[in-house]
Parts: sequence; C-alpha cells; structure tokens
Amino acid sequence: MEKFVIRDTRADEIETVAGFIAEGYLDDIYFHWVVDVPEDRFNVIKAYYVIYLSARGAVSHVCEDEAGRMVGATCWLPHDLDEGVDAKVYAAAGKHAHTFKQVSKLAAASCPPIDEPYFELVSVVTAKDMQGKGIGAALLKHHIDILDPQGIHTYLEASTPYHGGGVYGKFGYQQAGELMVFAPTAILYPLWREARKAQIVKFGNFQWRVLKRQKHATLLIMEDVLDYYVYYPVFKDMTWAESLVRYMLWVFYKFDFTEDEKARIGNNHSTKSDNPWYGTKGGKSTIDKIFLLSVEEIVKYFGDSGQLKAPNNRFFIDDIYNDARKPKTPARWLTRTPGNAQNMVAVVTEEGKILITGDFVTRETNDLFKVGVRPAMWVTGEI
Repeated sequence: MEKFVIRDTRADEIETVAGFIAEGYLDDIYFHWVVDVPEDRFNVIKAYYVIYLSARGAVSHVCEDEAGRMVGATCWLPHDLDEGVDAKVYAAAGKHAHTFKQVSKLAAASCPPIDEPYFELVSVVTAKDMQGKGIGAALLKHHIDILDPQGIHTYLEASTPYHGGGVYGKFGYQQAGELMVFAPTAILYPLWREARKAQIVKFGNFQWRVLKRQKHATLLIMEDVLDYYVYYPVFKDMTWAESLVRYMLWVFYKFDFTEDEKARIGNNHSTKSDNPWYGTKGGKSTIDKIFLLSVEEIVKYFGDSGQLKAPNNRFFIDDIYNDARKPKTPARWLTRTPGNAQNMVAVVTEEGKILITGDFVTRETNDLFKVGVRPAMWVTGEI
C-alpha cells in the first residue's frame, strides 16, 4: 500500500503549487470556457492560483508520495476574502477578464448569505497518474478535520455534475442555491457543508476538546483552564523549556492520570516557537507529554483569519474566532510562545484575542483577571 504525506504549503513554493494546480485543470471543461485560448490557459490559471494562494487567510496543503513527489494539492479561502483579490485576478487574466468577472458576479449571488465564518474550497487537484487512490478525499478530510472542531462550515463550486454522491457526498456536501450556468458546457454546482459540532470528550477526570484526529492519535486541549499557574515566579528572560508551568504540567501528568491513561498519552515534540511578529526566541525544542499550544498552533486549530501573517495592529489578533478560543471559565490562558520581549509570554485574553506582545512571565491571578493554563496532549487509541 502506497504511503502519502499531507503537509502545509510553504510560502516559497506557491509558484510550484499554482503550476501543479493549473496543470491539473488544463482539461477541465469549465476552464476551457473561462480561458478559451489554449495557448493562454496554463499561464492564466497559474497566475489566478498564485493570487489565491498568496491571499490573506488562504490555506493550502500538498500531498507527497514516498519519494517526495507532489501528487495532490488544495487551496481554501476564507469567506471574508479581501476585496482587492478580484482586481488582481482581473489584471492577471488580461483579455480573459470578462469571463472571470461573470464568475465573480454569479458567485456573489450563490455564496451562502450567513455571518458565520466558513472556508471555500477553490481547488483540489490530484496528479493524473495517481487518480483513484483516495488522495483528493484525504486532502479534503485533512482540512475538514481541522475546521470541524472549530465549528467552521465549508463551501465549494464543483465543475462536475453533482447528484449527491461521489467524494463530496461522502463528506456531507449538499447542493446550495441555483446552478451557476455560464454556457452549456460550463456549469458550476454550489455545494455547502455544515460543520460538525466541536467534539468534547472525557479523558481522565477532565473534559477535552478534540482539535485534530489522525489515524493513530487525537490532539486534545482541555475545554476549561486546568488551574491558575504563573509562567515563571521570577522576572527574567524565559522560554518554554525552562518555565515553571512546563514542570507543573509534568506533575499534572504524573499524578492526575492512571497508569493505563498515561500509557496512552504520546510524546509531543514541542518545537521552539519564536514570536511570529517580533522574532523573540522560543528557546530549544522539547519532548513533552503535556504541553501548551504555540501561537501558530492556536491559529491553525482554532481558526485562521490571516492576521498572523498580515497583522492589522502591533498587539493582538482580534477576529471572528475569538469566541472559539475562550475557555468555559473566563480567564487568560498561556501559550508556549514568548511575547515581544524575552521576559514576556504570549497569551489568549478573556475576550479570546491572541495577545502577541504578551504579558509578564510573572503575572499571577488577581482580582482583575485570572491567568490559567489549558493543557494539550496527543492521545492514542479510540477516544
């Protein structure tokens, strides 16, 4: 049985992934209408996807085989896409801009009129010689498994006839609204999928939120704060590896779980997490049973509005995913990412904002606000 790896698309390979997607759509009858000059088709489609892959909040994954060859790719866009993206697409399309404008006009009328966040799948491509091996379905599942625990819906416009079956039917997509008919051979089928509710499970004596399911392990984060810990009791330069809270989570692992439960808690290779805006060093990598999420992981698993990569202020991420990041009990919760200085630590505020500048490592719970921890861990077996 062939083995495949799905990973995030790197910023330095956007051109390559866009070319891969364009190659996959060269024979698509819809794109034959959008770009009706064969000699222009590849370059226009590639430019189109370079813009989408580079857009604020875009999420892309690639699938590689055992030899490291790209055999599949996806691109997802948030529903609140920057309006400036369309103008870039029209400019890149050149003499074909009129068809792209027709698509945008009908798409605006077909998109679900809801205020809740959702992602649109704008491409899923599998290498021709690898089709029929479940790669497209695996790529869909990879991102849906991230979005479902966050309660985030998904939408797409299929260019092949939809009759309630196939890979989209398997994932629960249903037709939404009227067909988008541009020509007898160019029809898009708007499909909508409601997110499955965030899964809350019990492990040990605590309630945990499922963040991601993999074949052999599940990533969990405590639904509420475990306790009110100080990151470090002395005001000094600090990293996750040396922090008091890391030691306290080891104590939590050692004394709050049975031996059978401890055997199911896997090792997490907590890579160093430098501050993404200020470059403050995250220190050395560690191996932990129980750990804190980094800022990047919080964005990945609770919702990505694009503000991490394209900040709209110098202090915090404040977006539609604030509510998803709140614990049951109002409290700040610590991350393992340093703040804007080595004696600061990034936190999630009571309002659910990610405070990238951070708070003092010595900050204790007081009458004004509580500072707690939400442990995370990988658990093997059925849960």
